[in-house]
Amino acid sequence: MYDFDTLLQRKHTDCTKWDALKRDFGHEDLMPFWVADADFPILPEIAQAVQKRAGEGMTFGYTFAGEAYFDSVISWNMRRHGLNVKRESILAAPGVVTALSVTLLALTKENDAVLINPPVYPPFFDVVKGIGRRLVQSPLIVQNGRYGLNYEEMEQEFSKGVQAYILCSPHNPVGRVWEREELEKVVALCKKYRVTLISDEIHYDIVYPGHVHTPILNITTDAVMITAPSKTFNIAGLKSSVILIENPEHREAVEKWIDCLHLYLNLFAYTATEAAYQNGDLWVDEMVAYMEENARFTLRFLEKYMPGARAYMPESTYLMWIDLSAYGMNGEEIHRRLTKQAHVALNPGAEYGAGYDRFVRLNIAAPRAYLEEGLKRIKDVFETEHEGGEGNGTEEGQL
Repeated sequence: MYDFDTLLQRKHTDCTKWDALKRDFGHEDLMPFWVADADFPILPEIAQAVQKRAGEGMTFGYTFAGEAYFDSVISWNMRRHGLNVKRESILAAPGVVTALSVTLLALTKENDAVLINPPVYPPFFDVVKGIGRRLVQSPLIVQNGRYGLNYEEMEQEFSKGVQAYILCSPHNPVGRVWEREELEKVVALCKKYRVTLISDEIHYDIVYPGHVHTPILNITTDAVMITAPSKTFNIAGLKSSVILIENPEHREAVEKWIDCLHLYLNLFAYTATEAAYQNGDLWVDEMVAYMEENARFTLRFLEKYMPGARAYMPESTYLMWIDLSAYGMNGEEIHRRLTKQAHVALNPGAEYGAGYDRFVRLNIAAPRAYLEEGLKRIKDVFETEHEGGEGNGTEEGQL
């Protein structure tokens, strides 16, 4: 029903993904597979709702969250995630990183230790250090071909006085959907050492068959859960996120900081969120199915044409975490080959933590033909010795 095969023309719209290539990569003639937004048309009802609001002939004055906004958030979380959200538990904030920042400001003090699990979303590092907290790291471990949490190391760090733990669930960039048993272990550790648990669940709608996302609030009411429609519906530019806090003391503390800093949504963010959560079920189902096949296509391509690349099938997100260390290059050389020879833009692994400089993060949220062209370019500069050996046919049907 929905079209995910047509490439949007986003150049010259001040689009970060397409128009910031020169600024961030030094070149503007690159195929962008970096910033985590999708090159798909948005849900039509979102565009219609925003256009209607803009064309009503009224002013764009101060606004607030109406009942339709709260109802849409509550209904979506119940329908899609089995999470019974109370109206009073909902706080709106302009973006997940902003929500994370204000939560840490409210629930921790200067120099408090905050733990994260690299490789992980780069703003986690920036937020913790930027507001004067002490960064503690417990890297993920790989067991049986799957990333996991190092509970023993986390407990050691918790016992030293960690005050808050930021969980990425599902995990960006490795694509893990934490199983309920894993989350229960996390909750038990946080309770044992009185660590404030903050769960970033922005990717929770993009989960592939065989995996089930468990909202942290379905395990403990003491956690802070942060999510948003932005990744799901590709409306990050409208800056809409949701902080869900059932603990009244925590909620009051966070709300005071939101009010103090005037961190409110704009009226189009409210409008888009309502439209997305009221009308987006089928669109999300089709988008996730398309993205799953993109991920499988990418994995087949790498296995066949880039055997030196190591990647795992993501359980969630439209991101793929790829290890290129077998090619014997350092991060600088990998980046040079990608940008100057392949003419593609991927996120360098070093952004996600120390020791990951020979990894890259690939955004697969693009029409499959465009994704295939990008993968061919990458293959050509890393597997030059294989050129001609299997022919140039890498069409979807052959993979």
